[in-house]
Amino acid sequence: MTEHEFLDGYDASAFTPLAVTADVVLFTVVAGALQLMLVRRGEHPARGRFALPGTFVRANEDLDDAARRALRNKVSVVTPVRQFRSFGRVDRDPRMRVISIGYMALLPGEQAGVLLDENHQLATLRDEVWRGGNGRKLALPFDHDEIVAAALWDLRTHLDHSAWSYGLLEPSFSLRELQQVHEAVRGRPLNKPAFRKRLIESGWIEPTGEMETGKGFRPAELYRVKEEHSRGDA
Repeated sequence: MTEHEFLDGYDASAFTPLAVTADVVLFTVVAGALQLMLVRRGEHPARGRFALPGTFVRANEDLDDAARRALRNKVSVVTPVRQFRSFGRVDRDPRMRVISIGYMALLPGEQAGVLLDENHQLATLRDEVWRGGNGRKLALPFDHDEIVAAALWDLRTHLDHSAWSYGLLEPSFSLRELQQVHEAVRGRPLNKPAFRKRLIESGWIEPTGEMETGKGFRPAELYRVKEEHSRGDA
């Protein structure tokens, strides 16, 4: 039997049907704290609860395209996405067997603020606990708590070893702003001289030759990610 003959007679119905979703963890840093974008669900199951922006993957759609579509349609955001892990517990969705592909996206804090309304809220990481606007510990539907925890672990793991985390900053940033982002992600303060020395010597960033403006304190030198390390879809 040739491969062509085999494929002509292949019976896909012999296998249990399942669905695939792309769920996106969108991180930002606001007021020195790591924040997580959540969207209110408009349909059952978990209707009315806040959850990660996500969508079912279409039959003719690449996974990355589905993740970008989820952000575009549910959060009005167009930004790079990065796949970090899959989630396939049998009972993770009450509708049917659904496998989720976890994606991460990053957004500067100033851009995230304009997205908030009654159907979009930011949860704050405080003492290793995600808290809603009322300050209470957040409980997300499905296994979204597990997805968020895995995304945070991934972000922390790669924080010093890739340009990905610079998506939490504007293209030009001060070392003070860069340290604030690292402290927000790590959840702890960092030694200022040691941090600056390490990042400057890392080879990831370079001075822009410009100074920040519009600040209520002494202007600081601005930096950027070196072109050869520029962040894109990873």
